[in-house]
Amino acid sequence: MDINEAYRILGASRSDDENTIKKKYKRLLFVHHPDAKRHRGDTSDDGMAARIIEAYRLIRKGEGIEAEQPETYEWEAVVNEKAYSDRAIYVQYKIYDDEELPLSKAAKGKYVWDPDLEDFPLFAKSVLEAARDVVSDNCSNFSQSALMEIFHLMMQEYVFPADSARKLGKLTKTDRRTKDFEFTGYVKIKPGNKGEIFHEGEPVDIYLSDNRAMAQNLVTGTFLGDISFDDDSLYYVILPLLEEPEVKITAKMQKIVKTGRNKNSIMLNIRLTIPNELKDMKVSYKDQIQKAFN
Repeated sequence: MDINEAYRILGASRSDDENTIKKKYKRLLFVHHPDAKRHRGDTSDDGMAARIIEAYRLIRKGEGIEAEQPETYEWEAVVNEKAYSDRAIYVQYKIYDDEELPLSKAAKGKYVWDPDLEDFPLFAKSVLEAARDVVSDNCSNFSQSALMEIFHLMMQEYVFPADSARKLGKLTKTDRRTKDFEFTGYVKIKPGNKGEIFHEGEPVDIYLSDNRAMAQNLVTGTFLGDISFDDDSLYYVILPLLEEPEVKITAKMQKIVKTGRNKNSIMLNIRLTIPNELKDMKVSYKDQIQKAFN
């Protein structure tokens, strides 16, 4: 195995930093290590784990990093023991650019979502499956609306908003007490309203109403509309922080989007100022979930 083959096996590139390569290695090893396979009921050993370990050691040696022994294969995310139910952890990787591995169930537990470890669509899939199991175990007949209510409650149990915002946002400013992170939101323009509501650079007030992020021009007082995000994870990250008194949220109108998914929308620049000492609390929605069964 040469160094180029090693990078291909890990799905890494020479531009990746040490921490990124290590994460790719550990997540791939979780899929292919014989112990992890037996945990999923697979007794085969195709030698892939050995190749992954060899590739990782070769890259570390090539980069002049001291070799280390493979670590344990527990999923590393924080556990919220207050969550209503366990959920599966799904992973999917590419070993080569054109070779996608089958979706694999790597672990199960009350793991908090970590944007650095788990793709959001796979996280949402796992929570939806857990919600279906919870509903089917407690109800003989249930509506789609009840299922979705329980799904959204369980999603909030598994998301740490402040921690996720720090990982997903663009860091723009830091000082001794706080850090600023920027995000992009969109407000759809109603036909004929462009000249009335868009003023580049003007400040926007963002607030929560009926579990939706709303925008209002601070200068004119004009209501702009609901805010949407390209990244679905931000609904579970930014919206809870709108109710966090220690987080300062400012926004301004940036431009009008004329093409693509957000065509005819106002692009908003949203800035969250998050205190360095702010810690997410583990929450439980057990009472609300059980109430939704009825």
